[in-house]
Amino acid sequence: MTTVAPDTGRLSRALLFAAALCAGVTVANIYLAQPIIGPVADTFGTSPQTAGIVVTAGMLGYSAGLLFVIPLGDSRDRRTMVGALSVLTALLLAGSSLAPSLPVLAVLTGLAAVTTVVPQILIPLVVQLADPAQRGTAMSWVQAGLITGIMGARIVSGQLAGLLGWRWVFAASAVLTLVVGLWTVRVLPSDGERNPVSYWALLRSLPGYLRREPGLRRACLRQAGSFAAFNAVWTTLALVLTAPPHGFTVAEAGLVGLLGLLSAALAPVAGKMVDRRGPRLVGALGLTVLAFAALVLILGTNSLTALLLGTAAVPIGLQVGQAANQNAALSVDPAAGGRLNTIFMLSTFLAGAIGSAAGSITYGLHGWPGACVTALVFLALGGIGLRRIR
Repeated sequence: MTTVAPDTGRLSRALLFAAALCAGVTVANIYLAQPIIGPVADTFGTSPQTAGIVVTAGMLGYSAGLLFVIPLGDSRDRRTMVGALSVLTALLLAGSSLAPSLPVLAVLTGLAAVTTVVPQILIPLVVQLADPAQRGTAMSWVQAGLITGIMGARIVSGQLAGLLGWRWVFAASAVLTLVVGLWTVRVLPSDGERNPVSYWALLRSLPGYLRREPGLRRACLRQAGSFAAFNAVWTTLALVLTAPPHGFTVAEAGLVGLLGLLSAALAPVAGKMVDRRGPRLVGALGLTVLAFAALVLILGTNSLTALLLGTAAVPIGLQVGQAANQNAALSVDPAAGGRLNTIFMLSTFLAGAIGSAAGSITYGLHGWPGACVTALVFLALGGIGLRRIR
């Protein structure tokens, strides 16, 4: 399959800011439902466990978008894609705000998650437009927007639902997604149809990249181990915070998650490190920080200081690692950034799901130390990605 050389050096500050803002706003749509499951359940007269299908639908929808939408960015005009997906997402979110039943809400939020993969279109575009010596820095600004959107969505969604009701969460997000998406379209350059191949040919090429490119495999393995470890402890963090001896309320436990915003502030620093030191060394640093955090967190069962210190370090290690690993993956062939990002994000997303499940199981069997040791096991597996895999 033919690809074209990347047109580098055209990344302006306005474009980078627009990409970071749009990434943060759109990625937030995936996490809107998590803090409002209780009110949704009350509205439709069901249990929070049943209403959780809305969150599940969003995760499944996002996975489908990664696999079936992102590869189109290698052959279609990404400016047009961002505009179309922003409009579709806004319409589906508006529909979600009016959903008459839980099944309808689940379907609409699932479809909105399919189309809200705009950040994963913007990241390869930023990589392609950036000067090769500054790709890590450029990508890290978009990742900072992503982190802010992910962390901020949980807080804003819960607060807005408390003030106006959960339907206004979806309505407000629809408006914000549309406005920011269309503004971003005005800033993005049009790159036309660069690789005129069929949609199915794009999908069929995915396994070939993974088979041919050892650098891609290493980056995916490092990130998979890191994200699985992150989810093993992050999924169970609220459980240890609300249990004795800490005894936090659910609201207080949620605020502890704000420590994750520290990683957003450090994202540009991580990007510069990648540009100067290379992704392999910085990827190793990310794994090391995560391992340190997991070891400190083991003490968190009885020590609040250790728990808070480890909680602050975990997202920092994850961000440092992702800045390196995603840069390494997309640098394999910037002209095929959409497909490379599909492989990278799908493997990351799958590993995160496995990490969440494993962390929950080991927490139930062995308590908080069990979840932390599980994270260390995943990090050891990710460390294999530092070796020269053929």
